[in-house]
Amino acid sequence: MKHLVVSTKYLIMLMALISCGINSCDVIEEPYTKTGGGGSLVLDTNRPNILLEEFTGHTCINCPTGSKIAKTIQQQYPGRVFIVAIHAGSLAAPDLTDDRYLYDFRTNEGTEMYNSYSSPGLPSGLINRASFQGNKVLSFPYWNDAVLDFWTKNTSRQLDIEVSAQYNSSSNEIAASVKLNYLVSQSTQNKLSVWLLEDNFIGYQKSLDDPFHIPDYQHNDILRYSFNGAWGEIVNSSAIPAGFDFSQNYSLIIPSGKDWNVNNLRIIAFVYDDENGVKQVMDARVEVE
Repeated sequence: MKHLVVSTKYLIMLMALISCGINSCDVIEEPYTKTGGGGSLVLDTNRPNILLEEFTGHTCINCPTGSKIAKTIQQQYPGRVFIVAIHAGSLAAPDLTDDRYLYDFRTNEGTEMYNSYSSPGLPSGLINRASFQGNKVLSFPYWNDAVLDFWTKNTSRQLDIEVSAQYNSSSNEIAASVKLNYLVSQSTQNKLSVWLLEDNFIGYQKSLDDPFHIPDYQHNDILRYSFNGAWGEIVNSSAIPAGFDFSQNYSLIIPSGKDWNVNNLRIIAFVYDDENGVKQVMDARVEVE
């Protein structure tokens, strides 16, 4: 598989600026905060939403720039772009020589996906797991064009997704529900992935700019857990007709030792097939009871 990789720092920055200039990107100032969420549809609701899976790491100096570009894209398509920050690879591993970077954001599922997609390095990502210029894994200067390409080519959604989730403080349990309603028949095998994300985690991050070590960097969209593995579960054993409904419930008792803030958790669910990529994605905040 080919990969779009930019190895020179200045070329990366130049291409990112050119991409934003062509497509009228807004500027996001530090600390790159995230507001919103919950998947409200406010922009051409007939189109499918877009999933940006961002491979990142806390000792990756270019990753803050990648995250800024991802947030800018999200602002360009209000309520339609959903980001997952997958911490994986050597630059996401704890640095045992520097106590500022001992935290481990990685998950088994994220590592499995990172290795399977043969990422060219960090930051890189997937746009709805669709091919762009013959590639699925893209360096971040190409994300904006890939999103625009997908948005232009996919003018009608194939299904709707409804997500809800609650946290019970007495049992320390998260209960989630996902419902699918197909608007268009499917002839290929569909899979459903349901993940737990966390926002607003403050920790160290290396940066290309000054300061090189950002002590209060706000990590958002962090993949914390998958309810059904790295590749999800099969929705159908045969063709799916239009009007087909599918529902599934999930639960997780938060393991001891996890420092997740339950007030900052979200559930994200998406449907995809291996050939065509993601068909629809939606999220919902975990309601704390």
